[in-house]
Amino acid sequence: MQAFGIKIDKTTVPLLYLACAIIGYLLLRESLHIFQHSIAIKAITVFLQLGFIVCSLPTLLSLRAWNASNNILILLALWLTLSGISTILGNHPWAQMARWFEIYISIIAGFCLYQLLQLQPRYKIIIIKAIIIALLFCIIIFLGYWQLLSNPQQHQWINNIPLFLNIRHFGFLVTAALPLGYWLLEEYPNSNKKLFTYAYLSIAWGLTFWLGGRAAFISLMIVTVTYCFLSRHQTKAIISTALIGLSLSQIFIVDSASLNLFRLLDIFINTEDKSLYQLTSFRSLMYSESLNYWWQNVPYIGTGADGYRYIIPAIADLDVFHHPHSIIIQLLLSYGLLGLIIPSYFFILLGYKIFHPQSSSSKSDKTLFLSFLSCVIAGLFNGIFYHAYGVFICGIIIVLCIPASTSQTKTAHRKGLYGVILLSALVTLIYFVLFSVQLAISKNGCTTKKVIDWNAKYPIYFSPTYVYQRYKPEEIQRLTAQYYQNHLNHQSCH
Repeated sequence: MQAFGIKIDKTTVPLLYLACAIIGYLLLRESLHIFQHSIAIKAITVFLQLGFIVCSLPTLLSLRAWNASNNILILLALWLTLSGISTILGNHPWAQMARWFEIYISIIAGFCLYQLLQLQPRYKIIIIKAIIIALLFCIIIFLGYWQLLSNPQQHQWINNIPLFLNIRHFGFLVTAALPLGYWLLEEYPNSNKKLFTYAYLSIAWGLTFWLGGRAAFISLMIVTVTYCFLSRHQTKAIISTALIGLSLSQIFIVDSASLNLFRLLDIFINTEDKSLYQLTSFRSLMYSESLNYWWQNVPYIGTGADGYRYIIPAIADLDVFHHPHSIIIQLLLSYGLLGLIIPSYFFILLGYKIFHPQSSSSKSDKTLFLSFLSCVIAGLFNGIFYHAYGVFICGIIIVLCIPASTSQTKTAHRKGLYGVILLSALVTLIYFVLFSVQLAISKNGCTTKKVIDWNAKYPIYFSPTYVYQRYKPEEIQRLTAQYYQNHLNHQSCH
């Protein structure tokens, strides 16, 4: 049996599921309103990842050996253990574990994806095309939204948009997806698909210029220059697509200081009466104060997963920010120095295996790595690895970049990994079912005192108000009383 020219079997079913999930994620987020908040949306990631793991198990169970480096598995286990300990020791362990489980199950799902791609490496194209289609789908939705608005030029495009909570989250997808066009150029150098690729790159560049995000623009410029060094004969075509994109972006000019490329010029031209904090959108203040907080309070194990969100009062009194807008500071502040070193080692090792002179990696492999590099560079100045959809997409791209391994697990080790995967999936499922129940109760507002007391005792998601409010652990009794009073005042409960 085939679908879209792809044979349907136990190997391709999970890959097709994941390809659909890349786009379906956005539709779920848009249609399920209780999961639209940055805390709640983690549940969508986890449930989709669990579905992928379940679809992958028939293939994994049939394998005689798994391709995996024992050293890498040990390092991953060490990092997860250390990050888990720091999270449990955090100020809000029940709530913070949502972020830890999200990362944990994403790593398990990534491991399953890696094994599937070892069997059928040619089907990597399914996932890559799905990410590209997701970006084009978003553009179509935004164009439709533009047409529906009575005055799109005056619309609040920053945080009143379809599919995403914030316009910068959309920029994260562009950051990851645009370099995939370069991969298409390498995979199909002499086919009719080249015209589609040039059109795609032009549209993606147009969106980049329209969004005006500095982190996205800088990262894409760096990886584009790198690609031009790898494929010098493509330089003129790449410059042409960027110029076409720049022209397209000027068709949709809006009255917003945060959008459009020329906002970048204003930063350098009109510097009078602007402090360094304002010029960097308070990034420099967040960075310095976050590092200071880490060094003075949690230099060894960090605050735990998502710990930045629960620091009260907020670092530098910037209560509107729930992450430090830098992957380096985020890892350092959340998990301590070792929590930063291990992921950094993985990134350096991956880059070395792909680019070192004796590497067997093709130019296509090197070009694919540029997509991940784009995410990392953007993550140095922004929160691409914090927001759920960004983590979801970047996690997939990381797996696509990993070269094939010649190491194979022993039978005894493989049985142990089976147990870890199944137990992880079960525990994560139970946690997020409880998370979803508490979330629904909070949003609904109608419950019983017994349920409220249970929620306060195990505050996976605890909020007496419809909109989530941060709180200190010692405030839980006062908030519990407020929760119950809100329940008594809720008309639908009587």
